[in-house]
Amino acid sequence: MKRIILILVAINLSLLFFLTPTTTMARAGGSMGSSGSTTSSSDTSDSGYDNYRGYRGYNNYGNNRFSMMDVVIIGFIGFSFLTSVRRNRRKNFKLPETYDELTPQLNDCFEPFFYQVEDAWTKNDLATLRELMSPFYFTKQKRIINGYIRQHKIDQLDGLVIIDLQQVVTSSDQKMQVIVTAQARDYFQYDNKTTEYNQQIQEDTNIERFQEIWTLTWKDETNLQLCNIKTI
Repeated sequence: MKRIILILVAINLSLLFFLTPTTTMARAGGSMGSSGSTTSSSDTSDSGYDNYRGYRGYNNYGNNRFSMMDVVIIGFIGFSFLTSVRRNRRKNFKLPETYDELTPQLNDCFEPFFYQVEDAWTKNDLATLRELMSPFYFTKQKRIINGYIRQHKIDQLDGLVIIDLQQVVTSSDQKMQVIVTAQARDYFQYDNKTTEYNQQIQEDTNIERFQEIWTLTWKDETNLQLCNIKTI
C-alpha cells in the first residue's frame, strides 16, 4: 500500500513539474541565501523570479493543460510530500560530534581553494568549476549555472569572509570534511535589468552568517577537489 501511495505521489509531482513554475533549491560554492532581505518595488515587475534570495535555484516553466483546481490539488499533494521529506532529513542530520583543527596540509590549501570556488561561482565560470569539482558534483552544478545563464542572472557574494574552519575526524580511507563558518551578502544580479533595479536588490539584502560541510578529496599532492557541500 505504501509503495502504491509513493507511485501516485511521484506521478502527481511529475504532472506538477510540467504544469506550473517550480523552484528547485540547490547548493554550490557556499551560498546561504538572504532571508533577511526586504521586499521592494523592484520585484513587483517580475513575479517569475526570486530576485533577492541567492539560493542558486532555477525555475522551470511548463504549459497549463488542466484546470486551476487540478493544479491546486496536485500542488498541495506535492508540497505536503516534499515538506515531510525535508523535515525528516533535517531531523536525521546532525553536526558531526568529532572534529578538530585542520591538518597543516589542508590548512594551507583550503582557504585559497574556498575563495577560488566562490569566485568562479559568482562569475558563472564553468571552466574553472570543472577543474575544482568532482565530475559528478560538477554535473549537478553545471545544470544550475546553465539555468542562471538562460535567466540572465549571476549569484553575488559580497563581503564573503571565513569566520572559522574545523575538520571532521574521519578514517584515512574516507573523504575529508571541513566545517566552514562564513558570512556574506548573497543576492542575484541581472545583466538584462537596469542599474537601478540591481542596485535596489543589493541594498535590500543583509549580510548573513552560514555554516556548511565541504566534502573534499586530494586531486594531487597540492590541489583539492570538491565533492559536495551540505548546509548545516
